[in-house]
Amino acid sequence: MQPGDTKTISSVERSFRILGALVERDGAGVNELATELGYAPSTVHAHLATLHRLGYVRTIDGEYDISNRFLYFSQYARARVTGLDVIETNVERLAEETDERVQFMIEEHGRGIYVTTAKGRHGTPNNTTLGNPRYLHICASGKAILAHLPSERVSDIVARWGLPAQTERTITDEETLHAELEAIRERGYSTNEGETVEGLTAIGAPVRSADERVIGAISISGPTHRLSTDGEIKALYRETLRGAIEDITLNLTFT
Repeated sequence: MQPGDTKTISSVERSFRILGALVERDGAGVNELATELGYAPSTVHAHLATLHRLGYVRTIDGEYDISNRFLYFSQYARARVTGLDVIETNVERLAEETDERVQFMIEEHGRGIYVTTAKGRHGTPNNTTLGNPRYLHICASGKAILAHLPSERVSDIVARWGLPAQTERTITDEETLHAELEAIRERGYSTNEGETVEGLTAIGAPVRSADERVIGAISISGPTHRLSTDGEIKALYRETLRGAIEDITLNLTFT
C-alpha cells in the first residue's frame, strides 16, 4: 500500500510521531515535544494523557517516556520472523568465525529492518538499532534484498523513499542502482564499500526459505582495511557467508 491509497487518520499519525520523538529524546516533556513537532502543547498533552491511560507511556521525573508494554509488541514481531532461531544461531556463529559484525535484515514497507545482530571479537561498534527502518540502497543487506525483488517493486520503493546519500559513495541514481542489482544477482552477493559509513566495508547475501522465497539478508561488516580487496570479499562469501545461508535454508526446509 502506498501513501494516498486510502484515507488516513491524522490523530493516529500524531500519536505515533509523539511516540517516535519520545524514543529519540529518551523521554521528554510536553513543551519540548510541542516545540520539536510543531503541535500545540494542548494537543501533545491530550495525546500523552490518552497514551498514558492506555499504558503505552509512563511518567518519570516529570517527563514522559514509552512504557515497557512495547516489549510485548517487540517480542511478538520478532517471533513472526521466519526461521529466526536458526538465523540467530548462524549470525552468532558467523560473528565468532569472522571476528566481525554480522547482522540479519528483513524488508518491510520498502525499508530495511535489522532484527538480529552479533559482534565478533574485533567487530565494529553497532550504529544500528534493531527495528529502526533504514534505506535499503545504502547497505549490503538492503541491496541483496533489492536485487531479488521485481524491478517494478524496486522502482516503487525508489519513488516512495528516494535514494538519499549517506556518504559520497552512496548510489543516488536509479539507473546505477538497477545496474548494481543486476551485478549482485550474477555474482550472488552484494557489497557496501563506504556507502553507509566512510571506512566501513560489508558483504551481504540473500536468505531464502524452503520455497526459494527471499526472506531477508545477512551481512558481514568490518573496517575497510580488513576487507579491502575483491579477493578478500569473495573468499569471505565462499568460505563463510554462503555456507551459513545454505545451513539456514536447509534447516527451514525440514522444519
